[in-house]
Parts: sequence; structure tokens; C-alpha cells
Amino acid sequence: MKRRTFIQTTALASTLPLIKPKFSWASSNQTGDENILIVVFLGGGADGLNIVAPMGDGNYFDLRPTLALKEPNSGEGSSLDLDGFYAMHPTMGKLQQRFLNGDLAVVQATGLTSDSHSHFTSQNLMQRGVVLEQTGSQGWLNRHLDLLGVENSVFQAVGIGGSLPRSLVGPYPAISMSSIDNFGLSANDIVGPVLENSFATLYNQDTLLDIESQKALNSMAELRIADPGQYTPQNDAEYPQTVFGQNFMELGQLIRADLGLTTASMVLHGWDHHDNIEAVLPDRLTELSDTLDALATDMGVAMDRITVVTMSEFGRRAYENGSAGFDHGHGGFMLAMGAGVLGGQVYGEWPGLAPQDLVYTGDLDITTDYRTVLAELLSKRFGQTDFGAVFPDWTPEGELGLFV
Repeated sequence: MKRRTFIQTTALASTLPLIKPKFSWASSNQTGDENILIVVFLGGGADGLNIVAPMGDGNYFDLRPTLALKEPNSGEGSSLDLDGFYAMHPTMGKLQQRFLNGDLAVVQATGLTSDSHSHFTSQNLMQRGVVLEQTGSQGWLNRHLDLLGVENSVFQAVGIGGSLPRSLVGPYPAISMSSIDNFGLSANDIVGPVLENSFATLYNQDTLLDIESQKALNSMAELRIADPGQYTPQNDAEYPQTVFGQNFMELGQLIRADLGLTTASMVLHGWDHHDNIEAVLPDRLTELSDTLDALATDMGVAMDRITVVTMSEFGRRAYENGSAGFDHGHGGFMLAMGAGVLGGQVYGEWPGLAPQDLVYTGDLDITTDYRTVLAELLSKRFGQTDFGAVFPDWTPEGELGLFV
């Protein structure tokens, strides 16, 4: 087998060129008490106005005469009251309870301040933490981690569920895995060990290719020894039987295995609802709500060091279209759950939905740049201070007071 073939058969194929030779793959420096950040990107442009609906703004019902959520306590299918002004979609009962318990917070009228309504452009900019196309190619999470400069484990920064998220692309070593079971060589249990021994012998020099190949082999061995699969969900937690739900279950296993994980990123697609939203949004929201709740239940007291944040590239237009859906919009929402979150509140200044308050061709305005939320999170939970480097074209705003 050629060297190139070997590199392509490992889960690190897309990230090997990004890993620095000084990186340490040993887990002896892990203490099991590091703060952990989990970032969930809702790909497709999630409709924040029908997820956390502004029931106290009468224009909401005028703009959505057939698709607005039902008011709380108005019968079957009623929305779930949060604070008298906002209400959650009725499928999000588990997250509503966490909100009422003070474990979950919402930010409304937030997002990427670019005027782009393109999925590709907006996702690319948001994952990079910039507004201008020409500003840096690295991901905001990678820049944050590289500035902190702590490299104790190959599993410190992980993208779960497919290719490495753009937010983790950059000089700091990060890996991706579709699942724990698929992390390694594309070979069966008999051939795999033989190949690994052969590669270990072949790549035993001091060239960059040899060093990175040795790291790949070591990471596979480290994962086998830790055996995250031995850790089953605790506290009667039940993860949805979906790819996203099972990815989160495996994330919980990685945390319990004490492999040094401090940052994880994943994507939940399926939020581009131009039509038939009442048929498709409930299942997607149930999956999101039940998955996040399952993680918090599973982790128990360990949630004292785990913070989850969600974001989406943009919201949907304020008024419904003729296809029982919503077109690409501007302002959206974010969720924050877990350690350091001052929950039970909806943060951000509400811009209003009156005609004069809407932007572009009928979009919710943005009053909180999403980087304001992330900067406060990184500062208070992870000690980050250099936001000129993390978000190079962002002008700091006052904090929301969302985190401690």
C-alpha cells in the first residue's frame, strides 16, 4: 500500500496537514475537570420566530396568519410559555423545563450581521467568525484554541459526525470522526492489526510524514485502550435513535473516557424550510430538544463543566410565503445550556416586527452580533482575552450578562 493510500484511509486524512509536530498525544496531563465547550450548528437557517416565538408582539400574528404558533394555554398544540412575552414551540417541552429550571438561556434577534442570504456564504462566514469574505480563512474555534496554546490530547478538539467543521479548521490540531467505531483504518479486526504493525514499522523515521503517521496510529491505539463504548448513558438518559442523537451519545462517552476533550463541534442539518414547515419542523425540534436534554441528563453533575451553544447561519423571513413556509431571513436565535449559563431568561433587545422595524425584504433585524455571545462565553468559561484575533473584524459590544 502506498503512503498516500494509508493517509487517506485514516479518520485524520483531512486534518493531518494541520497538526503541529510539537503536539503531544499522551493523556497523562488530563485531570478530568477541564471546562468543555460543545458547539451545535443548525445548518439550513433555523426559523427562530417559530422556535422561540415573540407572543407579546402582535405583529407576529399578522405576519404569520396561518403558521404562527398558538398562544400558550390555548388548547392542544399550544406553545410553551417562557416569560410571558416569548414562548417555545410545543415540541420543545424538555428544553422549556430546563429553561424554567434556570439551566437554559435563549438569545433572540441575534446572528451574523452580513447581508448575505446565501447558505454557503453565511455558513462559511459564521464558522470563520467574520463578516468580510477576505478576513482570515481559519475557523473561530481553531483560532481560540491556538491562542490558548494548550495541547494535551489528540482528542482535545473533535468534530463529530462527518468532515471537520469549518470552525475547527486552522493550525491548532483538531480531528473529525463519523463515529467512535469508524475511527481508524478501513480494515476488519483481523487485517487491521497487521496493517497497523506494518505501518508502525514503515513510518518510524523523523520526517513530518512519519511523525504525523505515528500520531494517527497512536490515536487509534489510545481510543481502543480508553474504550469509550464501555460507558453507557447514565441517569436513565435516552438519546434519540437518530444520527444526531447517537453522535451526542458518543460525545458523552468520549467525555466519560477522560481522553482530554475540551471542544466539540457538530452540525444538525435540515432547517431550510421554504415549504410545509408544520410537517417538518416538529420532528427536527423534537430531535434537537430531546438530544440536548439527554446529554444534560446523562452527564449529571458533570454538566457543571460542560457548556452547549447553538447557532444557525440566519433566521427565516418574518412573513409566511405561499408555500406554507418561510424564505431566507436575517435575525435568528441561539441557545446556551449548562455550565456558567444564567438561564431562565431570553437575552437580547427585541427589535420589533412592525413594518418599519423589519430589514431587507421583511426580515427580523439583528440587535446582538452572535460573536458578542461567543466572546462572553470564551472569556468567562475559558479565559480568552484576545478577541481581536479570534474575531478579527468584530468590534466588541457590551456583554449580555449571559455567562458567569
